[in-house]
Amino acid sequence: MKKFEFVFYINKNIIVQRYFSIKNYNKDVLRSIDLAICVKNVAELIKKDLKNKSIDFLWRNYDEFAEREVIEEQLKNSEKNIYENEDIYDFEIKVDDKVIASTQFTGNVYPQRVRYSVDVRRLIPSIITEIQNTFSQEYFDVEYNGISL
Repeated sequence: MKKFEFVFYINKNIIVQRYFSIKNYNKDVLRSIDLAICVKNVAELIKKDLKNKSIDFLWRNYDEFAEREVIEEQLKNSEKNIYENEDIYDFEIKVDDKVIASTQFTGNVYPQRVRYSVDVRRLIPSIITEIQNTFSQEYFDVEYNGISL
């Protein structure tokens, strides 16, 4: 019996890790383009959630009565490279403790308060379903531009 898991990290620190089972697991997924698409879809799901939380956070902290000159002065003083100390998110899918697919993206495009308080609990069922559906497909795309994967 195979052991399936996914792990989501920020700066190599685990945010969430879940084990799950897959009915009708098809090992051909390991050599298919569908695996890459699955990981990309999950990353996009997480990014969309972070974006929505960022929008909520920014609107909650918006002050329409702040003086324009004060805001412009703050912006001048805070001009810095947001990638100087970059926070990196990693997402991995593992089979029997072996990483078979992973992706990485920056967290610095999100407000600091949002990226350090990630809560993906409500996304877990969608993430697992995406992985299960991909890994239990009957047929896979195992060729890309005439090259076998």
